[in-house]
Amino acid sequence: MLTFNDSIAQPISVLVIGASQLSERDLRAKLIEQPVRLTFVDSVHEAKQCILQDVSSLYDAYLFDNNERYVENLALLKALKRNGQYAVVPVIFQADLEDPKKIEQSLQHGVYFYLLKPYTQELLLSVLKAAVIGFDHQQALTHNLMVVKGQPERLESKLQTAHFHIKTIEDAKSLACALAFITPNPQEAVVGLFELMSNAIEHGNLNITYEEKSTLILTNQLQAEIERRQNLPENQEKFVSIIFERKPNVLQFTIQDMGQGFNHRSYLDFSVERAMDSHGRGVMIANKLSFDELHYEDSGRTAIGRIFH
Repeated sequence: MLTFNDSIAQPISVLVIGASQLSERDLRAKLIEQPVRLTFVDSVHEAKQCILQDVSSLYDAYLFDNNERYVENLALLKALKRNGQYAVVPVIFQADLEDPKKIEQSLQHGVYFYLLKPYTQELLLSVLKAAVIGFDHQQALTHNLMVVKGQPERLESKLQTAHFHIKTIEDAKSLACALAFITPNPQEAVVGLFELMSNAIEHGNLNITYEEKSTLILTNQLQAEIERRQNLPENQEKFVSIIFERKPNVLQFTIQDMGQGFNHRSYLDFSVERAMDSHGRGVMIANKLSFDELHYEDSGRTAIGRIFH
């Protein structure tokens, strides 16, 4: 039986909204041996009460399991997104693929994780892992943002152009947080900046393929493999270049790696084929959430993100 890997150090808590009795039994059966605490509520109103009644018991994910209450679900999400504390909690929707407009509206409200019924235990775990690991990264980035915010001398209003080189994921976290404060909405910008930088390191400079990353996440070997490849002679001198430019009404970020490039077009928007994979949403999130414009050049080696201000 599949189990969560060591990257989840403690039990997680998931609020399930609108599940039928059959769906509830199915979820409980698939997760019975997993470190997951499920809380079931019937309505959006009950969900809002659960979420707001105890700030200390922040859920790790919200799972919406009723497409018939789609409008109500989006209304709750809109309300939660106005509160920074709850805005970063990942949302999982049971997707209705026969209505692409609903998918697009969901994406605009920050829904990046989907369960397509019927799903296996393996696919359910894959989506939960992706959501929770993403939440952990987001919390770490948010914490770093608060640290940067507290620094007395910040350059966001003075910086006109800047050029940086980074090599590691930790470098990406630190620089993403620093650059995010140049933008009008740091909490949204930091996500896309980090995703593009980490993709440039992992998939660009280190040439970790999509399939390899899927396996590495499943076996909890991703970080070890990143470190191993960074120490290979052919990779030791590689870096990711980040150029910031302040233009009239536009903040532009150019992120360039030293890899072989990739077919970026299929990653900019929602993909049914990758909907329940353990990763593969970073470019889409950057495109939908963080940047007003995002495009690639040089066969996918260079990402250019623009934020209007």
